[in-house]
Amino acid sequence: SIITSNSTNNIFHDWLWDYLLYAIDAAGPTFIKFVQWATTRQDLFSQEFCEHFGRLQDGTKNHSWAHTKQLLEKELGSNWEDIIKLSSKQPIGSGCIAQVYQGTLLKSTPTMPEGTNVAIKVQHPNIWNKCCIDFFVLQHLADFLESIPYLHLDYLSVRDCVDQFAHAMLPQLDLSLEGKHLRRFNRDFADNPQVHFPVPLEELTTSKLLVETFCHGTPILKYGKNKDENTREQLAMLGLKTTLQMIFIHDFIHGDLHPGNILVFSDKDTGKMNMTLLDCGLVIEFGPNTHETVVKILGAFTRRQGRNAGQLMVDTTTSKTKNALDIERFIQGIEKIIVEDAEQGNFVEHIGDYVTDICYLACRHRVKLDAAFINAALSVEIMEGIASSLYPNIQVVSTAMPLILKAEMMHQLPFSWSKYRSG
Repeated sequence: SIITSNSTNNIFHDWLWDYLLYAIDAAGPTFIKFVQWATTRQDLFSQEFCEHFGRLQDGTKNHSWAHTKQLLEKELGSNWEDIIKLSSKQPIGSGCIAQVYQGTLLKSTPTMPEGTNVAIKVQHPNIWNKCCIDFFVLQHLADFLESIPYLHLDYLSVRDCVDQFAHAMLPQLDLSLEGKHLRRFNRDFADNPQVHFPVPLEELTTSKLLVETFCHGTPILKYGKNKDENTREQLAMLGLKTTLQMIFIHDFIHGDLHPGNILVFSDKDTGKMNMTLLDCGLVIEFGPNTHETVVKILGAFTRRQGRNAGQLMVDTTTSKTKNALDIERFIQGIEKIIVEDAEQGNFVEHIGDYVTDICYLACRHRVKLDAAFINAALSVEIMEGIASSLYPNIQVVSTAMPLILKAEMMHQLPFSWSKYRSG
């Protein structure tokens, strides 16, 4: 009877996980994006959680072949089968916005020759309505959370973050925009032989259809799972350096860096690890003024200049607190984080741990955080989660500081060199 009881419990346990997976998949693309991020944070969520919901990284619900065929005819014409030959009617992957097929060019185009292997991304039906409903719910939820008395959640800029996420994600529904993003990423990393992106075929791309070069590789966590420590360290450093370059140098950040969108392979000629980033529809771009603010704040944190970092966060807030004591205590709280950080390593290496503490200080002392800082920190945090899964002892300050210094020079910030030498 004990065996029967345990077996029943296990069946119910598995059923519950499967039901939760189904519920998230049915909830809408925006909620799927959030859970995809959560599965990269194995330091915050259980291994069981990450394993079950990790299937959402490249295995969301497919739409029918009938819809795919109808869309191909509408976007490429009734003779689309003379242009592209699909390897199978079954998609090789399905995301929350679209699903992907593998195929071959049957005719040369202005950018690619006949016979080129391509990936064809086909948008899911009614995706615009689903996303708008998601953000309607999230915006009202954010307003409700910020209105709760005494919690001071409005100082976390919850609604601002939701609005920024909507501003970044809704344009992603136009797949031709992802093609433009791919061209920008290819340009930004043109001098880096280890970082790759698909090349879009503009002449075959529309708002609901994206045709791009097919990229081979293995998802980063699967590749690194059974590799030696040196290989895992290379992958972790390459991923973090790429993310930091996007934030500090390019101000053009891939906003969907879950492991399913990162393929890796070893270059046969050089022996070095290479990385290909997929699904570039969601990006974060701050603009010159906001980017300068982010560089200042993260630079101060990295140099362990706690008081300067806290003061910058207060100075750039869009909602000033009138209580001087709260401001001083917030700054002192930031200083304390830096002191504790000195014992653990470096802020950039542990940013996921400190974001929670900073948010707590903001609520407690009523200092409204800039949503741009939160978004930048979360971008680092996502890659930090992936990197720490590969190589827990990663040290990134030697990579981060030159990039921060270069960004400060780009913005002509004063005393950058002296701070770097003394810090």
